[in-house]
Amino acid sequence: MTVTQSAPAAQKPATISEAPTDSAADLLNAMAAMPADHPSRALLRDRAIEAWLPLARHLAHRYSGRGEPTDDLI
Repeated sequence: MTVTQSAPAAQKPATISEAPTDSAADLLNAMAAMPADHPSRALLRDRAIEAWLPLARHLAHRYSGRGEPTDDLI
């Protein structure tokens, strides 16, 4: 699978209040652009983790039954 990234269009940066409508990748990009000591970084990190949970669950169920409990895989 190849991931391509286009040049960013002229748009305003995402804010925390817009995060629920952002994709998981957008949340990660916003977090990467944020300084490490920014007070909203923890909330953005939590939202990014929650956004990627469906993929984690899918993969955990795919590989379940191979010696590790599904909950541990998630």
